[in-house]
Amino acid sequence: MKKGLLLFFFAFIAAFATHAQGIGVRVGANYAGFEGNDADMFERKLGFHAGLYTSIPLVDNFLSVRPEVLYSMKGAKLDDANDVKLNLSYIDVPVLAHVNAGPIYFEGGPQFSVRVGENIKADDNTVTSDLDGFRRTSFGYAAGVGFATPLGLNIGVRYNGDFSKLYDDNNAADVRNGVFLLTVGFLVGGR
Repeated sequence: MKKGLLLFFFAFIAAFATHAQGIGVRVGANYAGFEGNDADMFERKLGFHAGLYTSIPLVDNFLSVRPEVLYSMKGAKLDDANDVKLNLSYIDVPVLAHVNAGPIYFEGGPQFSVRVGENIKADDNTVTSDLDGFRRTSFGYAAGVGFATPLGLNIGVRYNGDFSKLYDDNNAADVRNGVFLLTVGFLVGGR
């Protein structure tokens, strides 16, 4: 599975590289949690994201498409006295419309995610590392705003939300991933 994801990642980047303005690196902090009607018992937890992106200009210095491939830590912790965390790791592939308004930018678009790791920890001990009832893939959206410099450095905030429930069973709890990101990127050869 991991070799397939790595192959997909390189094919994805190669497909866009011919039209791309540059290749960029993105890293940052995640403030992850669960959203939905049945998510009241969970609190948010910290994680990180890292990956690559590119920019395909549509209208010079105004509108571009930015596909990304990011490793992203998601999940939540239980809202009680015990230290119980649900740790989920995903490969996120957002394809964002990117609008420049001077040094400020706005972005938004669909996101496809594939779960590549999971475990439940209680007091820093792994309770289970196999979550069969959870969806392996999800579909959602990403939207954000940020500040870009002419040298290619950008700093932004973004929210990623899932349309897909966390569980495979449609009768299960209404719980979805919802992540706030503080992200820093550097685009070589572009803005």
